[in-house]
Amino acid sequence: MLVGAALRYAAVECIDCVLVRRGDADAGAIFLHIDALDGRHKILARKLGYDANFEGAYTWSAITGNDDNDWVDQATAEAKLARELEIDPDVFVIAVCDAAARNPFDAL
Repeated sequence: MLVGAALRYAAVECIDCVLVRRGDADAGAIFLHIDALDGRHKILARKLGYDANFEGAYTWSAITGNDDNDWVDQATAEAKLARELEIDPDVFVIAVCDAAARNPFDAL
């Protein structure tokens, strides 16, 4: 349901976003491959974090580069994604091609 909502939001906001791989509806993790259209790429993973009150909230964190602000080339991003798929074949993969590098899940 979350993936479908993000794809609909992306269509409304004119964000080029496609479902590349359909994962397990009950247990599939979500990976987002962002292509900034200038040679910069980033793979984001949805993670559950906790605040000071131990309340759970999902965030998006880069799994490529050293921190969330690091970008990598396409080959590095695709290699990281391939390694993740070897570990867990039940993941969803969404590709975003957007010069502003927008994450359609941020609006949800």
